[in-house]
Amino acid sequence: MRTEHDMLGTVLVPADALYGAQTRRAVVNFPLRGQRSLGEFPHVVRALVLVKQAAAMANGRAGCLDARLADAIVAAGGDVFDRELYNQFPIHHLHGGGGTSANMNANEVIANLAEERLGGRRGEYRIVHPIEHVNRHQSTNDVYPTACHLAILLRWPEIEPDLRALVESMGVRAAQLSGRPRIARTCLQDAVAVDFGDLLGGYAALLRRGWAHAAAAVDALHAVNLGGSIVGRLDDVPGGYAEAVVPALREITGDPCYVRSDNLFDAAQNIDDLVRVSSELNVLARGLVKVCRDLRLLSSGPEAGLGEIRLPAMQPGSSAMPGKVNPVMPEHAIQLCLKATGLHAGCQAALD
Repeated sequence: MRTEHDMLGTVLVPADALYGAQTRRAVVNFPLRGQRSLGEFPHVVRALVLVKQAAAMANGRAGCLDARLADAIVAAGGDVFDRELYNQFPIHHLHGGGGTSANMNANEVIANLAEERLGGRRGEYRIVHPIEHVNRHQSTNDVYPTACHLAILLRWPEIEPDLRALVESMGVRAAQLSGRPRIARTCLQDAVAVDFGDLLGGYAALLRRGWAHAAAAVDALHAVNLGGSIVGRLDDVPGGYAEAVVPALREITGDPCYVRSDNLFDAAQNIDDLVRVSSELNVLARGLVKVCRDLRLLSSGPEAGLGEIRLPAMQPGSSAMPGKVNPVMPEHAIQLCLKATGLHAGCQAALD
């Protein structure tokens, strides 16, 4: 173990840990008890580190940080990615304080990596300090919201291809079944003659619309409050840094779309833009639930149900009734969508 100090006193930290005193306090204060650590959300860790790299670049360019230190901090961030040091973010992903523990975890890991790069020793902070250097001209109140935006934007390209595949496959199937007659129903009563292409084409349109709305909500997260510091008052940071930090974020992420939020006071206290993403995904999930329940109903039977469609038999459906097959794929999708709906309820509550 090594001994570190913070404003509350002395803290014992594992000797080989890249994190420091404040991270260790958070580990003790918020035990995981089988739940997930911050390091198990690599997109969030990556986003935090990118914010730190952008801030170091901006501080260096504005003359607010020695170029040698700025370069070491940026390089240390690269070490987190290259060495996949996510196990150095052991705090509970829910830790109160508006994200202060996450911010300090990133500050300490990067400071120690940079310290070692410049010839220092882990935990000494003689050359690179977590707060004085890595966190310079930042607050958790601009770092963490910006990182949350980045994390979603980083994750979205991995999700969107699956949505595209779902919509496109539904459209292909609609075209294949165009002209195959069926009876449409209103209030579950027979109505008019249509075909299966009409049915599936309607599903495809619903899902395409949900995808588009979710994509628009995600794209809006390019507006960030980085540089707004504690409450959104630009006077709290040097003008050169404030002007340089969002361009630095564009550079380090390779994404030219990042802009400063129109109202930094608003962005420092409200998260409706994040909840809008959750809301649009919830609407999409509920739409998919409707589609899956329709498919389950239309495939009911085989002797005493509607039996209009036949879903692929994926696995035996009963330990007591030989030959029974259940619509497990749409039911699996329903379960996942309801989980998403539950998570959205938590996001909504966070608006208060």
